[in-house]
Amino acid sequence: MEYGRRKPISLLELCIRTTMDNLRYVDNVDGVEMDLLQRILPHCKMEDLTRIENNTEMDLTPVTDKLWKLFYTRQFGEENANQVVKRMSMSGARYKWKDLFDAKTKKQKEYEEKMGQRLAKKYEAAKAGKKHFLAGCLQISGKNESCYSKEYYSKDISAHKDELKSCTANEDNDYS
Repeated sequence: MEYGRRKPISLLELCIRTTMDNLRYVDNVDGVEMDLLQRILPHCKMEDLTRIENNTEMDLTPVTDKLWKLFYTRQFGEENANQVVKRMSMSGARYKWKDLFDAKTKKQKEYEEKMGQRLAKKYEAAKAGKKHFLAGCLQISGKNESCYSKEYYSKDISAHKDELKSCTANEDNDYS
């Protein structure tokens, strides 16, 4: 072999590289040998791997289980993944990492929804308290004026000092 000349790549290697570059278009890998899948599938994104597994009839667990463990570790942390491994070894149970990933993701979404609902309730309670404060805070000269209105600030603030003190004192008593 002359200096500077490379050996051409095999047709098989060319097909593997092309498949790796176009994984977003792969739906089904039925009939593909496991040793080829072990070279190709590690290049999948999570969405690609999910799609391929859902559309393939043969069991890909021998190849994809390691990949799902990696996705689990990236998503939920090394400590959490180690804890799962420890629990599985203690109980003697064996689960697919894809199932563990799906269960943990579902649990996390439920927790996020629950926290969102709590936050919405707190926001509504604070909003109701603010409306109560604005509605009952100041009654100046027979007019219902908010301490946030232009009319309020255009008047002399010292004239309303006592009213403000009594208003905030009443509000403090309402929340204690």
